[in-house]
Amino acid sequence: MPFSSADPNAFVAVGMQSALGTPQVTAAKLRFAKYMSGTGFKPEEEVVYQREGGDGLDYGFSYKKTQKTTGQLVLAVRPEIAPQLFQLVPGGATWDGTSGPANHVFHTGHASHPKGTLLIQHPGSLLSHLLSDVQFSGFTLEGQSGEPWKLTAPFVAAQMGASFAAFVPTYYGDAPLLFHTLAPSGGYLIDGATDTKVTSFQFQLGLGLEELYAQTIDADDIVVQNRDITFTFTRRIEDATLWKKVAMGGGIVPTTSVATGSFQAISMYGAAAAARYLSVNAPLISYDSVDFGDLDPDGKTVYEVYSGKVLHSATAALIFNVMNAHASAYAP
Repeated sequence: MPFSSADPNAFVAVGMQSALGTPQVTAAKLRFAKYMSGTGFKPEEEVVYQREGGDGLDYGFSYKKTQKTTGQLVLAVRPEIAPQLFQLVPGGATWDGTSGPANHVFHTGHASHPKGTLLIQHPGSLLSHLLSDVQFSGFTLEGQSGEPWKLTAPFVAAQMGASFAAFVPTYYGDAPLLFHTLAPSGGYLIDGATDTKVTSFQFQLGLGLEELYAQTIDADDIVVQNRDITFTFTRRIEDATLWKKVAMGGGIVPTTSVATGSFQAISMYGAAAAARYLSVNAPLISYDSVDFGDLDPDGKTVYEVYSGKVLHSATAALIFNVMNAHASAYAP
């Protein structure tokens, strides 16, 4: 019979491995993601076809050179599932031991990049996919006025299996973090000051991956060689202060120095033990462009779009602080 991609038995579970070659299949260590359109995966086989003398005009031989699985997760940012990905990228997970709510920090100030496991049923319960030694190649975290924050995380899996022990997915009931559910201290801070005219933001973290092959068609390992973090935010223009800083160094003529600053986005709902909170903080950003759009004779509100790089700072380039109900460390 035909299967729908929205089959109620379909799910995606995310876990962190204790080591390379050790898939995470312990139910208590997994989180089931409420995924959005755009989530998917695809086995990629590099097949070589060889033509030799004696085969006439045709290919006479084929073999598989490499095999891997690529894909991405697309999620509305929720306080419980987002840290399940943050423990893998950017990593650096710590827990302060509190509960009600629990407070977790993730940051880029380290050189460790854990491997993950993805358990996927698709379509429905017909096929069970076990992707292990998964290395996420980064993520895009974005917010847009009137919408939930969204996380898109592409990945490469070195190993793929077709079965695992049966799981019944358990989804946490926490709501997504919305663009306008703001912390009392302010939702969007530019250079340390709350800005109420920000209408969108995007952090894009990319990891430069190298796939290592030796004596199997599967990668022996997928290692991280470098990192690139870009940012963009949009706001309604009402004064020229920030533009002058970026374009003119705060004066009236261009300077040779590159303007730097900081950007922090905070979404929160609930209070006391039920508080749910996510802060993403870039302590040191380097502005490289600003765009006002076109001169439109029909008239429309003018927005300014700033973009640049997130740089290494005295603490870490990117820091996430999460408050949720996960009163234990994020660990394999």
